[in-house]
Amino acid sequence: MNHDDMSERSTMLRRWSIQFELNADYWKRLSAIIVVGGATIFLLLTLHPDLIFRNNTPTGGDMGAHVWGPAFLRDHLLNHFRLAGWSMDWYAGLPVYRYYMVVPALFIVGLNLVLPYGIAIKIAAVIGILTLPYCTWLFGRFARFAYPIPEMLAVAATIFLYDESFTIYGGNIASTMAGEFSFSIALSLSILGFALVARGLETGKYLAAGSIVVALSALSHGIVLLFVFGGVALMLLFWIPRKIDGRRENTSLVFGVKVVIFAVLLSSFWVIPFVTSHAYMTDMKYEPRPSGSSDSFWSMYFPLSTLWDAIIMSLALLGLASQIVRRHKIGMWMGAYGVLLAAGVYFARGGLPVIGLLWNPRILPFFYLLRYFLFAIGIYEVVAFVARVLSLERVARQALSRNGSEDEVQFAQISSARTKVSFNLGVLVAFVVATFIVVGFRFQELPFGSVKTNAAGKSEYVWGPIRGASSNDGFVDGWARWNFTGYEGKSAYGEYHDVVTTMKSLGADPSQGCGRAVWENNGELNKYGTTMGLMLLPFWTDGCISSMEGLFFEAAGTTPYHFITAAAMSKQSSNPVRELRYDNNDAAKGVSYMRALGVKYFMGFTPEAVTAASAQPGLVKVAQSGPWVIFRVTESDLVVPLSVQPVVVSMASGDPRERWLEIGTSWFQHADEWAALPADAGPQEWQHIDAKIDLTRREGEPGASGRRVDIVTAAQAIETVALPPVVVSKIEMGQSDVSFSVDKIGVPVLVRVSYFPNWKVDGATGPFRVAPNMMVVIPTSNNVKLHYGSTSRDYMAYLLTFIGIGLLVRRRRRLRREFQ
Repeated sequence: MNHDDMSERSTMLRRWSIQFELNADYWKRLSAIIVVGGATIFLLLTLHPDLIFRNNTPTGGDMGAHVWGPAFLRDHLLNHFRLAGWSMDWYAGLPVYRYYMVVPALFIVGLNLVLPYGIAIKIAAVIGILTLPYCTWLFGRFARFAYPIPEMLAVAATIFLYDESFTIYGGNIASTMAGEFSFSIALSLSILGFALVARGLETGKYLAAGSIVVALSALSHGIVLLFVFGGVALMLLFWIPRKIDGRRENTSLVFGVKVVIFAVLLSSFWVIPFVTSHAYMTDMKYEPRPSGSSDSFWSMYFPLSTLWDAIIMSLALLGLASQIVRRHKIGMWMGAYGVLLAAGVYFARGGLPVIGLLWNPRILPFFYLLRYFLFAIGIYEVVAFVARVLSLERVARQALSRNGSEDEVQFAQISSARTKVSFNLGVLVAFVVATFIVVGFRFQELPFGSVKTNAAGKSEYVWGPIRGASSNDGFVDGWARWNFTGYEGKSAYGEYHDVVTTMKSLGADPSQGCGRAVWENNGELNKYGTTMGLMLLPFWTDGCISSMEGLFFEAAGTTPYHFITAAAMSKQSSNPVRELRYDNNDAAKGVSYMRALGVKYFMGFTPEAVTAASAQPGLVKVAQSGPWVIFRVTESDLVVPLSVQPVVVSMASGDPRERWLEIGTSWFQHADEWAALPADAGPQEWQHIDAKIDLTRREGEPGASGRRVDIVTAAQAIETVALPPVVVSKIEMGQSDVSFSVDKIGVPVLVRVSYFPNWKVDGATGPFRVAPNMMVVIPTSNNVKLHYGSTSRDYMAYLLTFIGIGLLVRRRRRLRREFQ
């Protein structure tokens, strides 16, 4: 090639470059569509769209039990114009959508208007994953990051979603497939909320939209609630303006405060009842991390391989440094919030103040996500720096052969390199391609990749010069396949279908009837799609056969007593509530526990559990389906007269939830040590006593590993007051009410339904909470009816939400009039 040809080619390249830059907006829009759209499609393909739109019932982990909730909302609450209420389907009764999030369930019900129910659930399960790249891109745009940072942030969000270093904390694909899809929805909404608030702090726009999205994020998951409100509050600190001439312009600050106030008002209908009634929840007491000698904070903050952790963290720190230098508020906010979240993981080991109920690793996904964002920014800054250095070297080499004016032109070109679309697009393309290769290699799905056997006889995945053990294949695509093939797609579906049908037949049999069922807890049940498959007994039987075990563990105060019962009746139970004194493999105790909980059926699965159950005189075999043997529990009526007057036990100071757990478990497992049923309140004529801890049976000090809940006994002698016999009849139980008749008034009657302050009673005084977590009423009429209602706090919470809606509507109308 001669000199003239080179000169002509150079001229053509310059013309093409100029033309390319003139169409900068076009290339920016196109690349944004390709990157965000491509990431979304890539994620969708991972999640198997053909299975998402297959009409079946999703399963897998918690997701297989989440099937129950939205259907109950649709069939029993919304038709009574309620967003929360009561159900008898799990744990002898529990408040529904008071503690668990209703917005994702409403989304499912809305989709179910036009789509089959199973498909609606699966769409809801993936929608948070599929929208996170777009919400992140919009966040980058609204936060005034220059091109191509918003697009790179969207790619960073995609990397976060594919991160398989955690599987239950929330946010990524793995956690979502485990059942945390509400978290994924809330996380996408939180990023969108941050975007709207960030732009609003600059322009004053999006007050209503920002408030609504922040509120929706909070209402979609309680842990994300902390993240989104904490993030908005921290964002305000970065927008506090400096004083000018002794005055401070507070427009941005006022906007931010309004967003918080409106979001709080809009979410009050759920948040206030949650916070004010937390004492009636169950604390699962998940062991905080780090736990054990092999665990550490280091492994929590850096869960990947040493190389990847070093690369990601180093680039994230460089990205943060660049934002500090440039004084980019949102960039600095991400760094500050990341530090606060990392500190939160440490300080939240004991849960939240007052409420508790926070497992500290659940904070980690937010930390990881912000670090991935800064990592993407760091990559851009490093590449821009290297490009600048190389350009300076090129200019230096040419300096001797050029005059001063030409040098000035070269330096001017170097200083404007960041603004060139060709440079920025090149960085973006390189980042996207590198991400595609890394993720594709991880899932062994790269074009031209293959599995080969090396000289040592080991199987490897090979793509060009890159090799890795074939066993290191990513698992989230397989997890999605497992979930979305549904219960119906499992090889053991016939067995599952048959046992459900058997239970449904028992409920329809007049000689047996509807009632609660305890089923043996065993890991082998995962062959149905999830070990939680039988939680859907009320779903399949339209509430006739309720499952004592349900997914909403924390929502019911009766949860600990169920798991104590399941441990006694099972060969190998999961025992998920820590610190309880489980009576493993003790069917004799299990029968008394089931009676105390009003359980009608026991379903045994393993030969060991079936043999132990068969030896109990209180259990009568009534059916068998495959390996399942169903027993009827005798003497387990739902409403029974008491023979001895209860005693009111004054709880010691401290956590009321823990104090009642001590009283409840002490009576439940050692009823022979209590001459009367303990209550937490009652008429003045009932004996009032104190409870004391039996230190001789204490296992571990409070806060120590391996501790067990304390056993308490009556501090004073119980004066037994015999009660006259009462005949209870006409017992009827609905989803949120119980009615019965008595032949004698004034005598306390035990109702074996979980206690909650919202229960009201007609024709009796009470209800009073009694051990373990049931109710006692004192009839003042021969006909008694209990029903679940609303308290003044509930009405106040809804009033605040309506006030928030009204204020936003009023503001919208005022702005419209001003515009006209």
